[in-house]
Amino acid sequence: MFDATPLTLEEIVDQCRALSLAVIEVSHPMAKEALTFIQAEKIDLLYRVLNIEVATEPDDTYQH
Repeated sequence: MFDATPLTLEEIVDQCRALSLAVIEVSHPMAKEALTFIQAEKIDLLYRVLNIEVATEPDDTYQH
C-alpha cells in the first residue's frame, strides 16, 4: 500500500535501523545489495531532513 504522507524524523530513523538489521541478517548477496542501496537512500533522506530542520530553526543568538 502506498502512502504519500511525508515520513516523520522518527519514522525515517526506524526505517534506517530496520534496514541495518536486515543487511546484517540477510545472507543472500543480491538481497543484501538491494537492501544496502535502499539503506543508503534512507540515510541520505535522514541527512536532508535533519539539515532542513536545522536550517529552519530560528536563530535566537541574533538580537536587533
